[in-house]
Amino acid sequence: MMGLPQMDRRWHGKFLPEATLTGPESRGSSPIRIDRDSESRESPGVPGLYPVGEGAGYAGGIVSAAVDGLRTAKAIVAKYAAMK
Repeated sequence: MMGLPQMDRRWHGKFLPEATLTGPESRGSSPIRIDRDSESRESPGVPGLYPVGEGAGYAGGIVSAAVDGLRTAKAIVAKYAAMK
């Protein structure tokens, strides 16, 4: 939880406020599964959090992680397109 504030300080307060998307990534893989709504792809109880590509929990590999991210990106675009 400390990585993003540290990066923001290194960018002199311009990293987080100007971010369109912030996606921390770790170097390891973990067989975790973060709950998400099947339609909106959001994590229940944490509005605006869209977990994607996490270890063997949902993704399982590089290609399936990319497809997982693509599906979530499409759900986000559809959500905000409907608001216009």
